[in-house]
Amino acid sequence: MTDIKTDILVVGAGASGIGAALSAAEKGASVVLLEKGDKFGGAGMFGAQGLFAAGSELQKENNIDYSPKDAYQEMMNYTHYRSNTRLTRAIINKSADTISWLSKNGLETELVNNTQEVHQNHPRVYHQYIDKFNGFQKLIDKFISNGGRLFTKTVIKKFNYTDGNIVNVVIDKDGHESTIYCQKIIFSDGGFVGNSEMVDKYLQISSKNLFSMGERKATGDGIRILAELGADTSGMGVFENHAASVVSNTDPKWHNDTIFTLTNLPFLWLNRNGERFVNEDICYDFALWGNITYTNGGYYYFILDQNTIDYLKSNQLDWTNSFERTFTTLAHTPVTHVVGPFPNIESDIQESIDKGATVVGKDVSELSKYLGCNPDTVNRNLNEYNKIISDNNDSDFGKSTEFLKFPVSKGPFYAIKAQSTTLGTIGGVSVNDNLQALDKNGRVIKNVYATGNNASGMYDTSYPTLEGISCAFAWNSGRLAGESAKATLNK
Repeated sequence: MTDIKTDILVVGAGASGIGAALSAAEKGASVVLLEKGDKFGGAGMFGAQGLFAAGSELQKENNIDYSPKDAYQEMMNYTHYRSNTRLTRAIINKSADTISWLSKNGLETELVNNTQEVHQNHPRVYHQYIDKFNGFQKLIDKFISNGGRLFTKTVIKKFNYTDGNIVNVVIDKDGHESTIYCQKIIFSDGGFVGNSEMVDKYLQISSKNLFSMGERKATGDGIRILAELGADTSGMGVFENHAASVVSNTDPKWHNDTIFTLTNLPFLWLNRNGERFVNEDICYDFALWGNITYTNGGYYYFILDQNTIDYLKSNQLDWTNSFERTFTTLAHTPVTHVVGPFPNIESDIQESIDKGATVVGKDVSELSKYLGCNPDTVNRNLNEYNKIISDNNDSDFGKSTEFLKFPVSKGPFYAIKAQSTTLGTIGGVSVNDNLQALDKNGRVIKNVYATGNNASGMYDTSYPTLEGISCAFAWNSGRLAGESAKATLNK
């Protein structure tokens, strides 16, 4: 490769990077887009199925009365005003236009029911991609038709920055180095969930109890460069907690449909001390479910006794698999609101035992021993829960009576470990409402931007319950950064 001159360099070709690159290119800037992997799209394409918006044309057409003002207030109430108000306002105010902008450029969306059971009474905000892979390709085609250049399998080797100006950027593509000369740089490479060292540094639980569904190649490269420039990293450490998963430490690709479904139901949960700690129907809100798992050390056990196993083997249960609506929304099929029966439940549980995800005890004492818990504590909590079932009233945590169905009284007892799950890091460096990176004194680091999971400020300590908001943050932060970078060229 020969040396390259461009107005704007965007690092990372996920949703925020594509949003930044295309927004700048269509307004006349020359743009180079770098991608570490061999494919564009990132988590915004391979992971997400859609995004949040407030006040979109699709919502108006469907008589959904949910304005940017409503969304802003809901977000600020959720974060208790411990987030960046100007950034939050900018992202939400941009969201409706982004739905139209995506459609104009080839990625259509449709307004669907909110994908989680507990959010059905909330105004519809989830704009699901239509034909997303072809749609993303059309966005890239539009970027290239506007003069943009995309380089895959390319990483930054050196970033030379002096007195507020980018001197040059040395890149490596397929083992060949070259130099890029640019005025502006936008770091959009997805946070650091793929960097185990950084995750261990900022995680508040043991990383062995974190199951990551995030982008593995998001290894914090951009954040590292930003930190070297003096960017404020005080917002690091916020993870997109999302439900809980049963995983095998010996076989990370293991999946069992029965165990997966059982994890998504509100049975009895005990924490690492053998105590019940929450109304288990929290599993119907993925963000809150993820948060309570995280704050209890990153894992819990859901407990089944032999009577429950026998029942589930031959009976249908009139509960909803908490993930079923997500899958049926994608497929445009109705929710069944039933699960089971599970005729192979015994062999499925044996498989989870073999994979190290489940322990079984013939009585409470043996179960407690395997869990490493005080048997008196476990026994007391089981007795208290059984009384709750008998009274049909959860006076401890307020679990809905429809789920007070299964006492835990007959051995053997099965404890299945559910671990904290993340979709990625959502804490990065501080930015303003133009997504310009800020130093520790809140001053702009000239000509440098951070978007998507490289930027902090939209959240306080966790992912909010507004569906699709992190993907919306990616697209909208990218667009805002691209537009700002173009508008301030030569300034």
